Amino acid sequence: MNLPHRGGVLKLILTAAVSVAVFTSASAQRRNSMQFISADFGGGLQSIQYKPVDGSRKGGAGMTFNVGYRYFFTDNWAVCSGLGITTYSAKTKYNDTYESTPSYDSINQLNYEFRTYFDGFLEKQKAMVLEIPIQAYYEYPISQRRFEVFGKAGFKIGFPVSSKYKLMKGSYETRGYYPYLGHEIYSSVEGEYVHGFGVYETDSQKGKMKLNPVNFSLAIEGGANYRFNKLMRFTAALYFSYCLTNLHKDSMQPLLTEEYEYKGTMQSNQIDHASLLSLGLKAGVVLDVNELFSSKSARRPKF
Repeated sequence: MNLPHRGGVLKLILTAAVSVAVFTSASAQRRNSMQFISADFGGGLQSIQYKPVDGSRKGGAGMTFNVGYRYFFTDNWAVCSGLGITTYSAKTKYNDTYESTPSYDSINQLNYEFRTYFDGFLEKQKAMVLEIPIQAYYEYPISQRRFEVFGKAGFKIGFPVSSKYKLMKGSYETRGYYPYLGHEIYSSVEGEYVHGFGVYETDSQKGKMKLNPVNFSLAIEGGANYRFNKLMRFTAALYFSYCLTNLHKDSMQPLLTEEYEYKGTMQSNQIDHASLLSLGLKAGVVLDVNELFSSKSARRPKF
């Protein structure tokens, strides 16, 4: 009566031992290749971050393209770097707002405030940044390395290669406030100008933004790889980065000077700090360097 019971226990133990051995063997398999190159493309929220004094900002969208290299020093851990191009954008509205600049009337020899009242102003900014990531990479294989999940964390060094703004539309009225008189001087009739003060319509105009030449960003990423064959893996990931460097160069000039020259938000005293923020999705391919450069006869058979 006890033999069937003992046989069942032995069978259960043997099955468990085999299962543990198989699992251990799959988990302990060593990495065949230590070097990989990659290329990916994506996009999402790619915003120039700042807070204007007299207006409102809205973040914009952008794209990113990257090529990378990773070297594994263990089966799971690697260091990775590469080169990428990322675009960032934002837009600013100045509506029912005004800015005031201390000025001097050389004709009447009086101090006064040069006031500009903005109405319906819309400015767009775009920047293209060359980025070099330096990150730690962790990869966990599932299903005998056919499917892998991974994470990255580190920094990116950025170099703005293009940065422009475009004033889309709007109008403004200039006035002068004289403390000596206790009131503003302005033109009360459209088309007539008193001391140059009046209402002006803007034409669409473009200009360059002056940004600090180098910036540093915190960058993290998480996703998965699918092994198509020994050479190629498809990859998809969610990425996030935030610039730790102030891109804005100190400027005390107003948005619109007394000479009626529009300077753009990033070159004005409207802001004192600007950074970059990105959050999006990207997809691409990862190539095994050993498989890529080995001869066909030396390649291992496909699984």
